[in-house]
Amino acid sequence: MLRAAEAAFTERGLAAAKVEEITERAGVSKGAFYLHFRSKEDCFKQIVETFVARLAGCVEPPPLILEDEPASISDYFQRLLAHDIEVIEFCWQNRALLKMMLAGGGGAPYAYLIDEFAQRVARQVESRVRRAIDAGLYRRDLDPSVVAALISGAFDRLVRKIIDSPSRPDIAAWCSQALQLFMHGLLAPEVRAVTDLSVTHPAPRGTAPVAASPPAARPSGERRRSRIKAT
Repeated sequence: MLRAAEAAFTERGLAAAKVEEITERAGVSKGAFYLHFRSKEDCFKQIVETFVARLAGCVEPPPLILEDEPASISDYFQRLLAHDIEVIEFCWQNRALLKMMLAGGGGAPYAYLIDEFAQRVARQVESRVRRAIDAGLYRRDLDPSVVAALISGAFDRLVRKIIDSPSRPDIAAWCSQALQLFMHGLLAPEVRAVTDLSVTHPAPRGTAPVAASPPAARPSGERRRSRIKAT
């Protein structure tokens, strides 16, 4: 029934969608609908809350530094890229509902749930930035809260651009560009000096990925090294 309701809401909007349309799509009676929901607004709220919970699970990253330290900077980049692609792909697959939520639910103010979610993501990003600084990977002069605001804000705009796209964008390429731009500013000088910041671009299905050029090592003197290997 929830899937039938989601289809009706995304096609017609909350205000225009009718309970009769939902029950007809689901093949149930109106009485069955009201056994589960007080109103169509209550039904939509459950859809939104379920979606936000699924999105939160998708956004929560695997441990990257502390619990499961990557073997190299390249490995670290690839993990970040794979995670970003997974999140953006999820948003693309659910773009109709997400677009409706960002617009306020077509008659109900549910965009605040996205705002609350964005704040939670910013806190997660800030925590990861602090861990990367402590590990010697990111610059120590960075303000983690400012970095988190910039990163989460940039990805918020990226998601909005993607869900407004009339055709499927190259999600892997967009995520790769965003990652490389941020890494140029985040990496500690001693890490950047011995690291090729390019990442392996995910290849089209059925073909082998193209590996990034090997990093060209440069003299690093007595500078403090990251716990993560640069090569």
